Amino acid sequence: MTELRELLEETANSAPPPSRLVADELYAAGRRRRRRRAVANCAAVVALVMTAGTGVASMMRQERSVSGETGVDQEQSLLGVLPHRGELIQWASAADAHHLYVTMSTHLSCSKEPCAKTIVQMVGSDDGGRTWSDRGGPINAVSFRVLGPGRLLAAILPDTPGVGARTLQVSTDGGRIWRKLVRASAVAGVPAGGTAVCWPESDKVAETCTVHALDAAPHRLAPLTSQPPFALDEDSSIAQTAGRLWASGVDPATGRPAVAVSRDAGRSWASEVFADAPACQRGGCPAPHLAVGDGPAVYAVIDGAGRLAVYRYVESGGQGGDGWQPVSGADELPADRLAGGTPSFVTSDGTHVLSEVVAQPGQGIDGYRWWAARPDGVYQPVELDGLPPTVKPIRRTPDGWFYTHSYTDGMLYGSADGWRWLPVARSS
Repeated sequence: MTELRELLEETANSAPPPSRLVADELYAAGRRRRRRRAVANCAAVVALVMTAGTGVASMMRQERSVSGETGVDQEQSLLGVLPHRGELIQWASAADAHHLYVTMSTHLSCSKEPCAKTIVQMVGSDDGGRTWSDRGGPINAVSFRVLGPGRLLAAILPDTPGVGARTLQVSTDGGRIWRKLVRASAVAGVPAGGTAVCWPESDKVAETCTVHALDAAPHRLAPLTSQPPFALDEDSSIAQTAGRLWASGVDPATGRPAVAVSRDAGRSWASEVFADAPACQRGGCPAPHLAVGDGPAVYAVIDGAGRLAVYRYVESGGQGGDGWQPVSGADELPADRLAGGTPSFVTSDGTHVLSEVVAQPGQGIDGYRWWAARPDGVYQPVELDGLPPTVKPIRRTPDGWFYTHSYTDGMLYGSADGWRWLPVARSS
C-alpha cells in the first residue's frame, strides 16, 4: 500500500522540471512516469490502483492550501482546472510559459445586487497551468497588465462609485497584495528592469496619456522627459522588443498615421509618418496597430477607408536603409472584417498573422479566420492547429510564448511557436 501511495503522489504532486514545460508536456511526462513505474510493479499493485483510483481522486479534489500572505483557506485546483468552476474568464495574460494569470467573474465577488462587472477574482499559476490558486480577494479594476513574473499592474476603481479617482496599483507577489504607485519627478529613461506605460498625468480619466517609467519594486511612476512626437490616447500601449520602445499615433502636422521608436530606453524618439497609407476615414486617421516579434520584427497595421495596409520594419544590419516596407497583398484582404484596430501577432518564425472576424455557422456568434504572410510572401488563409476560432486576440510574452482564451469553452490555450496550440487550463 505504501508503494501505491508513493506512485500516486509522485504522479500528482511532482514539481515541474526546470525547463519551459507547460501543462500539456506535464500531462505527457506524468503518463510516461506512470508507465515506467507500472512495468516495475507487480500485478497486485496495478489491481490496487484500479480499485483505489476513485477514492484517491476524491482525496486529491479535497486537498486544500493556505495562502501565507492573506491567511485565507483556499481550495487547491486540480491539474489544469481553474477555481470557480462555471465562471467566465474575463482577462488572461502571462509573463512567460510558467507564470500565468486570469481574472474570473464570480458571484462570490458581490455582497449585493446588482453586481459590478468590474469586480473580479484574480487567479494565478506559477507552474505553467499545472496548479492554480486565488490571489488575494475580489478586486474592482478596469484593466490589468503583467509586467513580469509576479509583477502586475492594475487600474483600480474607488470602493464607492463616483467617489475618488481610479489609481494605478502594482503587485510584486503575483496579485496577492496591491500597493498604490507613488508619482515621482520626470526621468530621462526607463531604468533597467522597469517598464514603459502610457498613463494620464493624473489618475482622472483623460483622452490623452503620457509615457511613464514604472519601477515596480519601489512602486514609483515617473514621466519621461522626452515623449513621442505625437499625442497618445489612453488606450495606447508601448510595445517593447529587442531593446526598443515602440509607440503609435497620428502625426499632428499631417494627420497621417505614424510610429515612433526609441532605442535608448525613452531618452529620444524617431518617428515615421505613413504618407502613402490608404486615405483616412472621415473621422481622421487611426493610430496603427503594432505587432512585435523576436528581434526587430515589427508590423504596423493601418485601417484606411475600406482598405487595409500593413508595413514591416526592416533593418539592414548597420548597412543603412532601415525603414518600413509595405507587405504585398494586404490591400486585397477583406478590410471591413479586419478593420478597427485589427489584432495580429508575429509567430516565432517571423510570420505575421492577421485575424478576420467571421460569423460561426449556426452559433449566432463571431470567431476568427487567420491570414498569414511570411516576410517574403503574401497573405494566405492558414489554420492554427488545436485552436478554435472563438478566442480572444492572441498575445505574446517577451520571451516568445503565445496565449489566448476561448469565450465559448472556458479554455486557456498556449503555444511555443504561434502555430501549434494546446489547452493549458479550463474553467469547468
